[in-house]
Amino acid sequence: MHDKLRALVRLAEIDATARDVEEQLQGIPEELEERQSAVKALEALVHGQRAQLEEAERLLAQQDEELRSRNDLLSKSKAKSAKARNMREAQAAERELEAIRRAIRDAEEEKGLLQGVIEQTRSVLDEPQKELEEQQKGLAEAEAGSEERLAALKAELEEKTKGRAEYVPKVPKPVYRRYERIRPKIHPAVVEALDGVCQGCRMRISPQLYNQIIKGDDFYQCQACQRFLFHKDVVLD
Repeated sequence: MHDKLRALVRLAEIDATARDVEEQLQGIPEELEERQSAVKALEALVHGQRAQLEEAERLLAQQDEELRSRNDLLSKSKAKSAKARNMREAQAAERELEAIRRAIRDAEEEKGLLQGVIEQTRSVLDEPQKELEEQQKGLAEAEAGSEERLAALKAELEEKTKGRAEYVPKVPKPVYRRYERIRPKIHPAVVEALDGVCQGCRMRISPQLYNQIIKGDDFYQCQACQRFLFHKDVVLD
């Protein structure tokens, strides 16, 4: 039994030396994902603003076309008014001219509003567009360097965990599974029980449990933090 306990302690020591590398390996994809999410959010914002700009520009072009049409109509109506043969025809022509002029004024007012919207949208779009370009560049650089960095970290991790294969088979499978569940959440996952105190969470261990740990007849965990506990005399080579 002592050999099994010793194997778990040695395994935990190996994992402790590799913890920083494991965190870096996990952090690179997480960082890339955060960057990608930020770029996507900014792309959606810029796309929405561009759509607004394009719609306003389309309406402005439509308004320009309408103004040209109404100005043509005004010219024709003026020519028609000049040919009025009596008062009745002259008054009718004048009413028609006034209606066209009013429509032109309304169209010009609408055009002015659209031009204001376009100018404002363009000015608002400048900053997020620049930010998007910077973030896209940063993401591309991060993605380009990530593969090389990941490869280097994996090689480093493999070097640091060489001894793992020796100790894993010596640890009972149920215990190893529990250890693997605990390890990502609590560090270190295996600690010494010293003078009746868990050296992980510093909580006092019950006397009965501490006596069992000293005997080293099984795998025991701290009742407070769930770390595996060992007594140094049990795991000495």
